Amino acid sequence: MFYHIVIIGGGPAGIITALTAKSVYPDKSVCVIKQIGDGVIPCAIPYMMYTLSDPAQNAMGNMPLQNAGVEVLVDTALSLDLENHTVELKERGDVSFERLVLATGLCPGIPPIPGRDKKGVFAIEKSMSYMTALRGEAHKATNVVIIGGGFIGAEFADELSRSSRANVHVAEIMPKIMYTAFDDEFCDEAAKELTTAGVQLHLGKTVQSINGNTQVESVSLDNGENIPADMVLVGIGGKPDTSLAEKAGLKLIEGGAIWVDDYMRTSAEGVFAVGDCALKRDFFTRKAVPVWLASTATAEARIAGINIYGIRVIRQIQGTIAAFSTKIGNRAFASAGMTTRACEREGFRYLAATSTAPDRHPGTLPGVSLLKLKLVFSDRSGILLGGQISGGASVGELINLIALAIQKKVTVREIEMMQLATHPLLTSAPTVHPLIDASNQVLNALRAAVH
Repeated sequence: MFYHIVIIGGGPAGIITALTAKSVYPDKSVCVIKQIGDGVIPCAIPYMMYTLSDPAQNAMGNMPLQNAGVEVLVDTALSLDLENHTVELKERGDVSFERLVLATGLCPGIPPIPGRDKKGVFAIEKSMSYMTALRGEAHKATNVVIIGGGFIGAEFADELSRSSRANVHVAEIMPKIMYTAFDDEFCDEAAKELTTAGVQLHLGKTVQSINGNTQVESVSLDNGENIPADMVLVGIGGKPDTSLAEKAGLKLIEGGAIWVDDYMRTSAEGVFAVGDCALKRDFFTRKAVPVWLASTATAEARIAGINIYGIRVIRQIQGTIAAFSTKIGNRAFASAGMTTRACEREGFRYLAATSTAPDRHPGTLPGVSLLKLKLVFSDRSGILLGGQISGGASVGELINLIALAIQKKVTVREIEMMQLATHPLLTSAPTVHPLIDASNQVLNALRAAVH
């Protein structure tokens, strides 16, 4: 079999690469090879436990690809022959290509904890059958321990706390949940939402062992605490799945990801890599960072799809700003760019300000939530470095405005003069909008420093 463009991986990065390439190069044949036939939408995996009445509602189907004229093969890629431009498949033999895109994603992270192979210990897989089985176990469990308090672990804890019978615990090695994405005040706010829902947090603790005979019975922490458990969920992310790339001789970075340039090209001609398996560079420092988000992956996919037969769009991705949003309890949380903690770690001088206001006006309107917004700026140039928000549903889109401002290197003066659309039922009042107010605080600090 021959296809002009072959993409290995059927997640968001693979799908968007295929759709983009087919749109830009309609005369080229495009094929997506995916190992999992019953894939799920990754970002909604936690909500397959209770929020969705049927796990099948989170199925990642092939209809968009098929409607675009992209062929889908459910098979396992065993090896790559980059010299002869072929992929060896387990069932169908060799597939030939002109261009190859690796979108192989992550391998689930299972730390080397004694007892990790016991019955009742689950990772997070992107398979409908696996997640349906996990849901069944979750509905029966009375004591659940989640290892990892990043946003995946926090989302699962929030979701599993909906069970009236389950005691939910989170063991996190960092001193706060979602520690890498937020400053302390937002971490603490998210923690309060979880504890209010009955989740027990064990912060700054390491899991020493998973105990039991064949079935998990408890989890031991490094402080000597022993937590009863009939189900353990490992939610610590994973590592880039680069086995195919490594065997084919592609260049990898020290952390294991596939090296790519600014156009998602690997070290081999005609071979690209996108999504979680590919190198991520921080927007500000250009250091390699373990940022695995669908938003970043799909942006990379569009770059690869557009430029796969020659550079048509120049340097559109200058690094990841790790923009993401989530919902914990009754509060939405979102972050983009650098936190103050990250600034201090990397040696960036900064000014930060926080502002709060109701997300509707007047604040007596029904359904109002308190919006809290923190902005971080460079203390000399006034360029926006990062933003964090908590509040109601509007948080999910307000962070996108901040993300664009970061990427365009917008200054505090430009934000203060920004013209915002506001409405009583949709936004904070224009007179006290937190975006403008936080910027005004920093601008006043900059002015005071001049005199």
